[in-house]
Amino acid sequence: MKKISMQLKNQKNVLIFLAIILLFGIILGIYFGFNAKELMENTISNYVLKIEEQGYHFAISHFTILSLLFVLSFIGLGVPAAIAYLFFEGLTIGFCGSIFTLIIGVKGLIYILIFFLLTKIPFLFIYNFFFNKILLITKSLISWIIYKQSKKDYIINLALGCLILIVILLCYDLIFDFLGINIIKIFQFLLN
Repeated sequence: MKKISMQLKNQKNVLIFLAIILLFGIILGIYFGFNAKELMENTISNYVLKIEEQGYHFAISHFTILSLLFVLSFIGLGVPAAIAYLFFEGLTIGFCGSIFTLIIGVKGLIYILIFFLLTKIPFLFIYNFFFNKILLITKSLISWIIYKQSKKDYIINLALGCLILIVILLCYDLIFDFLGINIIKIFQFLLN
């Protein structure tokens, strides 16, 4: 029982750390959004005009990113790269949110929140579990190399967990790429 509470405490600390990184990225993204409002007006106008023609393909990028972070976790670079990527995600959330709100107004904010709810929130939810697994892979590899503690079975289980999370996210992204995008297009009236 004590071990379980200790693990929950460790995961809580990691979750708080990840939330801080994401929040810092969002705040910085909002700052950049305010500074780039005038530069982005044409881009947003073009986006609104061509929204019917545009497609969203998250499956390839998310699959590539998670696969790369997974491989990098075996050489100790996965965790810093995952933190940097989470910061980037926060930056894009803050930037897009502020740009849509500043240029389109409240309707733009509602649109981008719906967009994030369907795209970013599921990704970040799975990313949290994925990050915990690659963190444990890196810790286990370090203890295996430095302290000569055999963690082979544990690392294999963590690796399988990472692969399962990658497949789950890939399935969600493929479904979203083909079907969910129609939900986003339903709300395009908010952009007019």
